[in-house]
Amino acid sequence: QEDVERRELYRWCHNQRQLEKLGTLRADRKARLLEIGFVFDLQEVAWQQSFEELRLFAKANEGVSHVSHSDPERPELGTWCRKQRTQEKRGSLRADRKAR
Repeated sequence: QEDVERRELYRWCHNQRQLEKLGTLRADRKARLLEIGFVFDLQEVAWQQSFEELRLFAKANEGVSHVSHSDPERPELGTWCRKQRTQEKRGSLRADRKAR
């Protein structure tokens, strides 16, 4: 029963995100969701979390922010950094992210 309820909630949340992305989510509903901290852009949240982890890593390492994708202590952060470097080389890293 609990799994069914979770799947239904997941689908409902997914639908709200899709409606917002399409611009068809009613403003009052969007406002109510934002009031409770609903996250519309999960990828942005994940990016922000990885960026914060990198910031803390650099702070702890005297400003050095290079994390190798093969770093055994931080494999996810290393892979994220590699992706950012690749996007920057390709010119596809968003300007607001590059500026940070």
